[in-house]
Amino acid sequence: MKWYLTFVLGFLSSRINKHFWLGTLVHYALSEYHMGRTTDPAHLFFEVGTELINQERGETITIDGEEIEWDNVGELEVALDLGVAMLEGYQEWFHENDDFDVIDTELAYYIQMEDYKERPATMVARLDRITENSDGIRVGDFKTCADFRDQKWIDQDHQFRRYPWMVREAHPDWADEVVGSEWIALRKVRESNRSKPPYFMNKLIPLDEDDFREIGRELRAELTNLFDLEHRLVEAEMNGESIREIIYPNPMERCSWDCDYFANGLCQAWRRGHDVTEFGDHFGTWGVDPYIEYKDDWETAVPVVIGRREEGGH
Repeated sequence: MKWYLTFVLGFLSSRINKHFWLGTLVHYALSEYHMGRTTDPAHLFFEVGTELINQERGETITIDGEEIEWDNVGELEVALDLGVAMLEGYQEWFHENDDFDVIDTELAYYIQMEDYKERPATMVARLDRITENSDGIRVGDFKTCADFRDQKWIDQDHQFRRYPWMVREAHPDWADEVVGSEWIALRKVRESNRSKPPYFMNKLIPLDEDDFREIGRELRAELTNLFDLEHRLVEAEMNGESIREIIYPNPMERCSWDCDYFANGLCQAWRRGHDVTEFGDHFGTWGVDPYIEYKDDWETAVPVVIGRREEGGH
């Protein structure tokens, strides 16, 4: 359902999700830090976050002719203070765990591939960090999280398996050197006498040749399912059939992570059989291109050329 609303109907929520807001700014500050463009990621985070908060002040929305103050500034200010504390602690933790060279950060990858029915697709992702040490090349992904209890699922998570696969596909000459990925978590808590460490954690996810082969097969199978689903939707709409027989919400525990579709009521409205297109007019915009952030360098990014490796680390 979320895929249909986002990637088929192009819904973009007007609500600022404080978790994504915090995570996006943390990623930006860490990218600038690891590329040597700032020595103080916490200060950079504070400057950019403060500017964005000031832009949000005074925003209003109109529902049924009534202007309603869209005030989430208070939540963002709390997130700003927390992010500064997290990045200050991360910088100290990183110096104790630095055993690699940074190749590059925030890389957009575009991998051309086909499903099992030879339908073409482009695999798109933005990688947080690529590093290299004596073990090999590894893709690092930063996560801001409330706690570390979920680390048990990391080895099976698609994201940590597919990112290294994409690097190998884009850089065949690196194939023998890509050894896996790394989960790097920053816990969303301020260090104090009442809080208990650890506040930062990393975990390596090793992958071998058998893993990479199966990842490619899994991706093609998933693409096949997606294309088949899309075909069923098109046929249903052309024939005037209800797409609710094809798409239905399947809430799970991880859906509760402050999902926009839950917070603005679209998920509940869909499950009650309401017209979510009209309902969503009050909380966002329809028809938005969900890939717009990648399209600026769409033509030049296949294959990605990094060009920093020979210069050494930062």
